[in-house]
Amino acid sequence: MKTMNICLQSISKQFMQLPVLRAITQNFDQSAAYAITGFSGSGKSTLLHIIAGLEAPSNGSVFYNGQNVRQFSLKQREFFFNAELGLIFQLPYLIDELSVIENAMCKGLIAGLPYDECHQKASILLNQLGIAEKSTESPRSLSGGQQQRVAIARALLMRPSFLLADEPTGNLDEVTGRAIIEILLRYHKEYGMGLIISSHDEYVIQKMDIQLVLNDGNLSEAIKE
Repeated sequence: MKTMNICLQSISKQFMQLPVLRAITQNFDQSAAYAITGFSGSGKSTLLHIIAGLEAPSNGSVFYNGQNVRQFSLKQREFFFNAELGLIFQLPYLIDELSVIENAMCKGLIAGLPYDECHQKASILLNQLGIAEKSTESPRSLSGGQQQRVAIARALLMRPSFLLADEPTGNLDEVTGRAIIEILLRYHKEYGMGLIISSHDEYVIQKMDIQLVLNDGNLSEAIKE
């Protein structure tokens, strides 16, 4: 099976004439797990948002399997966001008016999959993530770790080629945070899914295959100890 890749080509980003990212070129392969690290305010979240297509760079391009993401048609863009990418943030951003399982089903429903198919896929994921008994409850009744598991289920529903996570353990205690990372690594291997995580958590960084350091707008690969 052909592996997918995301390639950044000379990516720069400025805010109010202040350079945040400087001509970053980097390839991300579906077979690997990457950590993007750097001090707070170094631009990790900005870089991840650019990789995901949520934010446009000031200069440079993002390519997905050789195609410029900014040149995607509306249909290609919808497929990229709904099926090819899974996104997890520091906060779970669940919809309080929906039940746990309805939150987990969102991406499938947006992609136009039948309700029953989405329900079945979400049920399997929630069971694997250990929160099947919470399926009909409101997200407001869950702990922070449980809410993050729902966000993971939502991100994984379409079996994406890449999962991007922005500080996914930032609001969790150490034990819960480590459990979340082990879950992500399990699906990385099970789905053959590329994993890109921005984090300053040393545990997270050491668990990834490749460590990338963002410093003064430049991205470089660290030598793993």
